[in-house]
Amino acid sequence: MTSKSISDNFREVVDRIADIGRERHTTHILEHAWQNKPKIHQSLASLEHPSGAKAESCIVISAGPSVHRKNSIRRVLDSGYAGTVMAVDGAYVACLRNGLIPDYVVTLDPHSTRVVRWFGDPDFEENSRHDDYFQRQDLDIEFRKNSIEQNLRNIALVNKHGARTRALVATTAPANVVQRIEETGFDRYWWNPLVDDPQDPGSLTRQLYDINRLPCINTGGNVGGAAWTLASAHLKIPKVALVGMDFGYYADTPITMTQTYHELMHHAGSADGLERFFCDFTFPLTGECFYTDPTYYWYRRNFLQLLEKSPSWTVNCTEGGTLFGDRIECLYLEDYVRRASRFTRDAGELARG
Repeated sequence: MTSKSISDNFREVVDRIADIGRERHTTHILEHAWQNKPKIHQSLASLEHPSGAKAESCIVISAGPSVHRKNSIRRVLDSGYAGTVMAVDGAYVACLRNGLIPDYVVTLDPHSTRVVRWFGDPDFEENSRHDDYFQRQDLDIEFRKNSIEQNLRNIALVNKHGARTRALVATTAPANVVQRIEETGFDRYWWNPLVDDPQDPGSLTRQLYDINRLPCINTGGNVGGAAWTLASAHLKIPKVALVGMDFGYYADTPITMTQTYHELMHHAGSADGLERFFCDFTFPLTGECFYTDPTYYWYRRNFLQLLEKSPSWTVNCTEGGTLFGDRIECLYLEDYVRRASRFTRDAGELARG
């Protein structure tokens, strides 16, 4: 339940998110799809499903602030978890720094200068000039430090380990991300994001499909939602846990450090009264308070709608944030690992008779 009513200003922005995204990204999405077409050698349709324990359960690691506050990646590694690990691009190098090699990494965002940093950015200084995006994030402290030395370490880590992970790459990915994924040896599988109704006249999804004839995946508007869809609907993994899927901010995070602060201030005309563009949630597992902005609220709403059609058992092990509802159970990470391990063990005993 929200602890503060949602304002009309908030609802107005939420209702415009999809249109704002299309207006901002349509040109780049189509340009990137055409640029990437000659590079596509494997479609998502050719990706083999996992087997053994990795077919029984999955943990999707997103890049929300809880990943670092809760030390989630290290806890996955220390738990001895034997199922599939799927990381979003923003969590991938953090996994490597903790010694965890994901089975899959998912990338979606078409931004031409930011996303590549998560794979180690050869043009780090130029791409970070005049952009305070990472400095304003309550996410990975190493990225907030904006360190040239840290970027070089990230490049070395991805160069060393990239070939051990399958990259599930949206055709919207920018050229520098694709180049990093290619040169570091990721096994690459391509797909289109479902960005609108393909039956609508002028549909962007239909245009993407006409370019490359690749499968179209409902992402819910974000890479975390894409990873969950790929794990549950495409790889058919029946038990999927989420970590770092906050869709919101810790209560002690200043609104100046939220992802859409500049956009909301531009929309409002000033920073005065900007609180009306945020709303509060109480996370049921812990009783802790969080807040969210219209974009994350829209992601949350989309995800809950996707869950209504999913046969998989989806568990939120983020241990915070705003993602909860009737179709999603909230558990501590270690509780999920114990239950997933028990299910896998029981299935193995049944198979042996």
